[in-house]
Amino acid sequence: MTINMPSDEDLERENRDLRKRVEELELSCKSFKKERDEEFNSKNILVECLLKHMPELVYWKDKHGKFLLCNSGYAKSFGMTVEEIIGKTDYDISSKKKADAFRRSDEKIAREKNPVTNEEWVTSPDGTKKIFETYKAPLYTDKDEFIGIMGIKRDITKQYAKEKELTGAHQQLLSVMEAFDESAYVANPVTYELLFANRAIKKSIGEDIVGNKCYKALQGLDSPCPFCTNHLIFGENIGKTHIWETQNIKNKRWYRCIDKAIEWPDGNMVRLEVAVDVHKEKMAQKALQESEEKYRTYVKASPNPIFIFDFQGNCIDVNPAACKITDYSRRELLNMHLYELFPEEERIHHKDNFKELQLNGKFSGEFAAVNKKGYKFYISIEALELPENRFLSICTDVTERKKAEEELLQAKITAENANRTKSEFLANMSHELRTPLNSVIGFADVLASRAAGEINDKQAGYVKNISHSGKHLLNIINEILDISKIESGKMKLYKENVSVMEIYAEIISTMQHTATKKEIELIIDPWPENEYVYADKAKLKQVLYNLVSNAIKFTSACGSVTIGTKNDGEFTHISVKDNGIGISQEGVKKLFKPFTQLESFKSRSHEGTGLGLALSRELVELHGGKIQVESKPDEGSTFTFTIPKKEGHLTNK
Repeated sequence: MTINMPSDEDLERENRDLRKRVEELELSCKSFKKERDEEFNSKNILVECLLKHMPELVYWKDKHGKFLLCNSGYAKSFGMTVEEIIGKTDYDISSKKKADAFRRSDEKIAREKNPVTNEEWVTSPDGTKKIFETYKAPLYTDKDEFIGIMGIKRDITKQYAKEKELTGAHQQLLSVMEAFDESAYVANPVTYELLFANRAIKKSIGEDIVGNKCYKALQGLDSPCPFCTNHLIFGENIGKTHIWETQNIKNKRWYRCIDKAIEWPDGNMVRLEVAVDVHKEKMAQKALQESEEKYRTYVKASPNPIFIFDFQGNCIDVNPAACKITDYSRRELLNMHLYELFPEEERIHHKDNFKELQLNGKFSGEFAAVNKKGYKFYISIEALELPENRFLSICTDVTERKKAEEELLQAKITAENANRTKSEFLANMSHELRTPLNSVIGFADVLASRAAGEINDKQAGYVKNISHSGKHLLNIINEILDISKIESGKMKLYKENVSVMEIYAEIISTMQHTATKKEIELIIDPWPENEYVYADKAKLKQVLYNLVSNAIKFTSACGSVTIGTKNDGEFTHISVKDNGIGISQEGVKKLFKPFTQLESFKSRSHEGTGLGLALSRELVELHGGKIQVESKPDEGSTFTFTIPKKEGHLTNK
């Protein structure tokens, strides 16, 4: 047998190739290390800046009570620097009594695994006493390993003093109201409970009225007063004083009421009313008014502009409000025709309106008008015929409402444009977001495969965490970008005839490991032989992956997840059924909303963005199908979606 040995030239060429490959790998590793170091330094700088500029006092202790981190504010509260604090324990910077108390508190928090918030007085190094609101929380790793205590302390000395001052001010207010000879009370605007009543109102109404409903005690009614003025002093009117007059139903006397919202010691806004007895004044005024001509009284007193026209449309009488809104004097208006109050280009329409009034005896509507200076305003008109061929027109100034409606419309248009711009921006960010993240994941996987050289177990764990976190972040970005593409109309489907059984096989292959870890049985019943749908294969896999992944995630160990298929001739119905924790009816209503998770933040035990089901619904509807869920708490859930079997089917009604 003859063995052909490589020549020196061949060996030299192989050596050159190997050296070149080694140099390329070294450059790749250096580049990755540089990027990682830059990212690490950037994050360190960010954390330091946050700590430096936070007004709160922040610290972090390890599980042995040794300070690992704190900001300058915390260190200053002990008359020390950050460097002097780091590495110390409470016993190094506080008295033994205080340090023992801190240690007991830390141990309790770590044991119970619950954050604690309390208030405590602290004496600073210069002898100043301050009160702090302190928040302490235990820190645990993903493996439930206790690693330390985080604390945040906020100075609430000024707030505490303000509350104390407010309480004193309220005591003074009550003393002043007790001295009134006029009736005064305070009531809760929500429950209508009387919180305070002075001696004057108790003398008039009764001694035991505090604690009763104001409408029952003061007016003898069984429900809130129909003339209640709460809406005039609360909400956007807080701070305004409302003065009005009313006749008490129980004693029939007239009162001038001065109402205002004030803050009560418990921090709630309450209703304060001082009622001045004006019964004698009112009766005298009433007698005087009855002696005058009712017609003139109503016209002059009306806050609404009132015009009276003859049958030809000439103005024959006006009230002061009409002069005010038009800027014309009474004499000027009495020499004008009604058409002159409207924009010249619209007068032809008002001729038709006046003919309708002449014919039917009544007319109403909202119109633009112009004042003496040429400024446009808007009025609501209610016109009716009077005896002797005259017409009464009562107007209401609706200019502010019209402006508000226009501003609301513009705001709506602006919001829609902003939302569209947001969606288009996110949809266009695909390359910029994914490319560097894919690079991070790729290099992490290269390191994990040890192609770039051997790494120890600790380093392998770090690299695995980088790869896992990167892939999780990439999935989140992909979901956000998909949602944004759909919202901006840029999502495209590449439809084809897709084998349902092939899709199921890929999903089972992908999810079997996850299911096995939780001892969950994955079942396909029945197997969809010769079942095809007309769909985008990748998007269909994405929908089914989301549903099966959720089913496994929310099913306890030893449970089952079943994928089923039905065919109605036009659509294939695909279902994913589990015997997991189930969903309440309230939860079902908001299940498919983007960024929504049904668990509260504090109790949330399953990671996710809340986008999976929202994206699944959008993708199914983009195919012309629909998705629905049937579920009960503790009984599991069944998600069912439909996909068209034939090309050209766009809706599923």
